[in-house]
This record gives sequence, structure tokens and C-alpha cells, in this order.
Amino acid sequence: MSSLLILLIAIAFEVLGTVCMRLSEGFEVMWAAGLMLLFYGASFVSFVYCIRRIEISIAYALWTALGMLAISLVSFIFFEEAVTYPKVIALLFITAGVVGLTLESVEGS
Repeated sequence: MSSLLILLIAIAFEVLGTVCMRLSEGFEVMWAAGLMLLFYGASFVSFVYCIRRIEISIAYALWTALGMLAISLVSFIFFEEAVTYPKVIALLFITAGVVGLTLESVEGS
């Protein structure tokens, strides 16, 4: 399995864990808290395998940026959080920074 695919799986597990964290309402809803721990654990295990072949600086940047974008979309759509211009602009700047870092790493290799 490719390292990039494993990284995407790690990101998906991290997003699911974060959604379950929100649903757990501060560990009041135990099934959601249990799933949160399970998904975060799976995310970290997947990430460990991913960084065997991808530079950790790049893998971590992609993991956090793509996870942030996914969580933002989930929160806007399912949790009806506000979409504001400052949030959108900040997300675009972060994404541009990660893309630039990734391109620099690929070109520098």
C-alpha cells in the first residue's frame, strides 16, 4: 500500500476521531468517547507507518492541513458552524503554505 494512501487513511481516522470528540460532549456520551479513542489510535498507528517513507515534516504538514480542511467542511455542513470570510481566508493561507512546503520538498528531492 502506498505511503500517501496510508496518510489519507490516517487523516480520515483523525477526522472521525475529532467528530466523535464533538459528539462525546466532554465524555458524557460514552459510545462517542470510545469511538474517539479508537479512531485517534488508528490514526496514530497509520501515521507511524506513513512516515516510514514520507518525510515527517511533509507528512505532518499534510496530515494537519488536510485534516483541518476536512474538519472545517464537516463542522460547516453537519454542525452548522459559521462560515466567515476570515475563516475561509485563513484556511486558504494555511493550505497555500502546505502546498508550497510540499512542492519545495518534492523539487528539492
